[in-house]
Amino acid sequence: MTVEELFGSVQTRSVGRFGKPGDPWNLLWIGSEEAVVRTLETGGWHRIPRSIPAAIALGIADLLSGKRLTRFPPMNLYRVEDRIQDHNWAIPVRAIHERHHFRLWRLNASNPSGRPFWWGSGNYDLDSRLRDLSHRPDPDIDKERDFIGATIERGHGVESTELRPCRRIPREGRNDKGYPFYCDGRVLVVTLKASEETDEAGPRTVPKGRRKA
Repeated sequence: MTVEELFGSVQTRSVGRFGKPGDPWNLLWIGSEEAVVRTLETGGWHRIPRSIPAAIALGIADLLSGKRLTRFPPMNLYRVEDRIQDHNWAIPVRAIHERHHFRLWRLNASNPSGRPFWWGSGNYDLDSRLRDLSHRPDPDIDKERDFIGATIERGHGVESTELRPCRRIPREGRNDKGYPFYCDGRVLVVTLKASEETDEAGPRTVPKGRRKA
């Protein structure tokens, strides 16, 4: 399947609590799972478990070892193609409350070269809301999409990055928890190198804080 065909057929919002529309699509990764993980880890991202017990265990381990709390709290579960996310990724800013983050789902489709497509949705958590254990996101989801791109652009294992418009993405709305969002409808398309082509570059410096609008 080509990217153009995918843009015309894939769902453009995840599904959240009680079957309500969740967050808009703003990320597309093309490559193997190994390449995705390698690129994100060298870009400074931390993979968070999908289950609460696993995230708590890793969080306690970080605290006991004197490390910065990077893999807690877990992220709520959302669905694409009727499946919960395969990956959760985050960069903490203020422990528990504030973080860069996104989710990834491996789609049941690949590009003409056989590399799988990964559907992603990212936004920036500004603070937590204790009454329903959710985070209050920055409504401008383009900022987080651009931040994610800055952490991996021309980095380890990246073949190319580009912003591509998708007319089917809603430009504004509210997610399943009632939080507002707005965007320009463009998806960050990240094409990763095939495994045998991946370079051996070392860790890169991660941009600090939020990118300015």
